[in-house]
Amino acid sequence: MEAAYGGFTKLMSTVHDVAVVGGGIAGAAAVLSLAQVGLSTLWIRPTTISADVSKVGESLAPAANPILSALGILDLLNNHHHRKANVTFSAWGQAMLVERNSVIHLEGAGHIIDRARFERDLVQLASEVCSTVLDSLLTGVEEADGLWVLSTDYSEGKQAKFVIDASGRSQIIGKFFSRYHDLSVETDDHLVAAYAFMRQKENSEVIVTPATLIESVPDGWWYASLLPSNQLTLNYYSDPDLMPRGLSSDLDEWQSLIQQTNHIAYWLEDAEFIIDRPPKLASAATRWLSSAADLYNGQAGWAAIGDAAVAFDPLSAHGMTTALWAAARMPDVVSSYLEKDYSILYQYAEAVEQGRKDYLTQRNTIYAQEKRFSSCEFWQRRGRKG
Repeated sequence: MEAAYGGFTKLMSTVHDVAVVGGGIAGAAAVLSLAQVGLSTLWIRPTTISADVSKVGESLAPAANPILSALGILDLLNNHHHRKANVTFSAWGQAMLVERNSVIHLEGAGHIIDRARFERDLVQLASEVCSTVLDSLLTGVEEADGLWVLSTDYSEGKQAKFVIDASGRSQIIGKFFSRYHDLSVETDDHLVAAYAFMRQKENSEVIVTPATLIESVPDGWWYASLLPSNQLTLNYYSDPDLMPRGLSSDLDEWQSLIQQTNHIAYWLEDAEFIIDRPPKLASAATRWLSSAADLYNGQAGWAAIGDAAVAFDPLSAHGMTTALWAAARMPDVVSSYLEKDYSILYQYAEAVEQGRKDYLTQRNTIYAQEKRFSSCEFWQRRGRKG
């Protein structure tokens, strides 16, 4: 394996079968799946995350289990850093809590994961099998005679026959293409997440229920889940204009928002969780590329996977699962492309588009179930999408 960590390199001799841009779960899973079929891969990724970073997005749906198994990485979840998601409680469309148990899923239980650890473990496995790893940022990409030429802040002139955008919501490759090609970045909403990680008070004797709780409110909805570390992840989803101004620096406003809930506030108080810092903010908007795969200039193949292709509303809880599914499809897409068979490439694009349409239909159906706040702007906006 060739690796470049810092330092400037200029290597024009090697033409890789495929370049993967992005260092998250989608990128690492794609590298692993491509290595399984012997494709030489150039992996351009940001510096690996550190051990103490908390990452939001910890719900892995049951549908991910067979995909992880096929990738040979299901064992990554078989340790104390992750737990099975056996039960979810929701107050959605009604004031009382309703329980949903994992026993209804044919694939078995989903998982609540330590997102940062899972990502690090996945990145480590992928790093061990990848042909060339560049821990750097992509600064340029261009097509030349059917090949991709990629430059980073530490290297230039890297060549690949196919490129995969796994850069997440930043959509680095997709946005580049949208400037020069018949491709656009579409947005359905502007949902924002305010999120925080909470710990119990010191020496608390309360044993917290390992569960997930969802509660809708007039201006949005809440999500709370007990992590395997015994921290609680707490997320509030609303639209930017409905989110209190300055929330990310206003602890009193954050505490006030929490107190407007019923079940969330009770759980925090009963389990003795400490609300001692304001939340961070992140986009949770539904966003997608008008095509998830194509031929650039009719010559060079590319595909987007994970959030770079379609970024889902967190209510779906399918973001990571879809990223893994797409990564597992890449060996067939790339191999057939290299044999000048573009049918699998276009089938992948069609599957992503159909999945996006199905997701929007399902999401609108779920939002329509909440009728208690039909006069509130947040829910009226979702109703207009139904």
